[in-house]
Amino acid sequence: MGDLPGQDGGDDSVLVTKAELLALREENERLRSLLGLDGRSTEAPTPAWTPTLFTAGQAAPPRATVDQGSPPAMKVALFRALFAGRDDVYAQRWDNERTGKGGWGPAVRGGWSNARRPDREYLPYTVEVIERHLAGGLHAGIYPLLRGDACRILAADFDGPGWTLDSLAYLDAARAAGVPAALERSRSGDGGHVWVFFAGPVPAASARRIGVHLLREAMTVRAELDLASYDRLFPAQDFMPKGSFGNLIALPLQGDRRKRGTTVFLDPATLEPFEDQWAFLSTVEPLSTESAEALARGFGELATGPDASTYRRTADPTGVPKPPAKIAAVAGAMLGVDRIGVPPALIAALKHLASLHNPEFYEKERLRFSTWNTPRFIRCYRETLDQLLLPRGLRDKAARIVADAGSHLVVSDGWPVPDGIDTKLVATLEADQQVAVDRLAEHDLGMLVALPGSGKTVVGCALIAHHRVPTLVIVDRKPLVEQWRDRLVTHLDLTPRQIGQLGGGRNKANGIVDVAMVQSLARRDDISDLTAGYGMVIVDECHHVPAVTFERAVREIAVRRWVGLTATPYRRDGLQALMAMHCGPVRYTMTARPGAALQALDLIVHE
Repeated sequence: MGDLPGQDGGDDSVLVTKAELLALREENERLRSLLGLDGRSTEAPTPAWTPTLFTAGQAAPPRATVDQGSPPAMKVALFRALFAGRDDVYAQRWDNERTGKGGWGPAVRGGWSNARRPDREYLPYTVEVIERHLAGGLHAGIYPLLRGDACRILAADFDGPGWTLDSLAYLDAARAAGVPAALERSRSGDGGHVWVFFAGPVPAASARRIGVHLLREAMTVRAELDLASYDRLFPAQDFMPKGSFGNLIALPLQGDRRKRGTTVFLDPATLEPFEDQWAFLSTVEPLSTESAEALARGFGELATGPDASTYRRTADPTGVPKPPAKIAAVAGAMLGVDRIGVPPALIAALKHLASLHNPEFYEKERLRFSTWNTPRFIRCYRETLDQLLLPRGLRDKAARIVADAGSHLVVSDGWPVPDGIDTKLVATLEADQQVAVDRLAEHDLGMLVALPGSGKTVVGCALIAHHRVPTLVIVDRKPLVEQWRDRLVTHLDLTPRQIGQLGGGRNKANGIVDVAMVQSLARRDDISDLTAGYGMVIVDECHHVPAVTFERAVREIAVRRWVGLTATPYRRDGLQALMAMHCGPVRYTMTARPGAALQALDLIVHE
C-alpha cells in the first residue's frame, strides 16, 4: 500500500490551543481564589512518571487542564495532540460474528470486506474517528510511522503473566532517563502498553533507540524480561517498508472497552485505573524533539554477542542486590547457569552475550522490505525455572562477565565419561599440521581454519588418536561421509567395520568412530541418548553450524570435547559468531600446501 496525500503528525495549532487553555484555566483558578469562590478540587492527578512499585517519587506535575467534566471537544483535542499517527489512514478493528474471527487492518470506505479491492479508498484519521472511538462506535488504531521515517509516539507492548511487572520495570527505566511515560491496560486485559509522547516528529530510529535502551535498563531489574521485547516496540521499524504503512497500534480509551476496565491508564503505584483518565492525560508533558535526539545520541547501539562481554551495572545501583560469591554452573550440551539468587542485571548481561543482531532483519529494513516475523535479535540461550542455558562455547566469556560482577562461576562437568578406545595415528604429520593438533588438544573447544588441501581431515584423525576417546564426526553431505570413512581407515589403524555410519544409506553406530549426517541427527528425538557414549565431536564444514538443522542437532549433544573444521570462519549471512558459540573460538589457522588446493577441489565442494 503506497503513501496517500495527507498531513502527518497532527495539527500544531492543537498544541497552541492547549497552551492557551492552560493559561486561561490557571487565570480562572487564581481569580476564583481571590474572590473566595469554591471550585473543583485543585489537587492534581498522579503524573505520568509517578513513582512505581520499584522506585521513589518525583516532583508534583502541572495542574490538569482537561478532566472528566470538560467539553468533548477539549477531550478530543487533547487525545489527538497526544496520540498522533498518520492522518491519511487509520486502523480499524473488525470482527466476523459468523466465523468468530477478528483482526485489524486499514479502514477503507465500505468496510473491511472491501480491504482487498484494488480500488479501495483509505479513510483518514479525523476528529470524527476519535469521537466514535471514544464513544465506542469503533476501535481505532494508528500507524505511528510517519512519512520521512519519523514518529510522534513510542509504545512498548508487554503481555503474558508478568506484563505488569515488566511494564513497571520499563516505567522505572523511563523515569531514570527523564522520559515521561504512561501505562495503559491493553484491549485484552492481559497486557499493557507503555506510551512515550514526543512534542514533534522524531526520527523513528532515534525513538526506537530510546525504547531499546529503556528495555535494556529494565532488564537489569527484571530478569524475566526477554529479548523478544525488543520486537514489541511501536513503531516496529526504523524505516517505512515499501508498500506498507508499517505496524499499527490500538488506541486507548475505547468506549466499550473502558466499561470493562481495559484500554485505560493505570496508576503505577496501585495498578488501578485513574479515577479521572482525562485529568491524568493532562499531566503528560511530551518529550521535546531536542531532548529525544540528545538521549538517542547518548544511548548508542545495543551490544550483543561478542560485543556484550562485560557486565553492565544498573543506572541506579541503590538497593540492587549483589551476586552471591559463587555461582554454580553445569557443563553439558549447554552451559546451565544457576539463576537462583543471581541479580537480574547479571542475568541480562548473560542473555545479551548469548544473542546476536540478526543480519537478515537489518538487510530487509535497509531495503525497506517487510520485517514481519523476522526477529531483530537471534537468541541462542534457553531458560528453565532454575537455569539459564548458554551455548557451550560461551563458557570463558560468561565466566569473565560473572567475575566482572564480583562473583565466581564454578563449573561442574555434566557430561558422561566414556570408555577409551585403542587406536593410533599411522599417518605422518607435517609441521603445520602438528602445530594445529597441539593447539587444539590444549582446549576442550576450538575451531581449525584450514584451506582446502592443507590437511584438516588428517588433523581430525590425529586428535582422535591423541585423546583416544569414542568420536562422532558430523558432516552435512554424503560425499563427505565417504571421504571421512576413507581417511579414517587410511590415517588410523581402524578397519572399515569399526567405523559406524548414521545417514547416507546406513544407520549403524559402532561407538568407536562414527560418521553422521547432520540431517539424520536433527530428525531424531533421541539425540542425547544416542550421543551419550562419545568423548569428542568433530564438526566438518562447521561454518554450516548456524543452519537450523545443524544448530538443533549440536545443542542436544552433551560431549566434553568439540572441534570445528572449516575452510572459512565467515558466513555470507553474517552469523559466523554462532560457530564460536557452539564449537569454541578459532585456535589455529593453517595454510595450504603448495599445489595441494587443486587436488582437493573434487573432495570439498561448498553449496
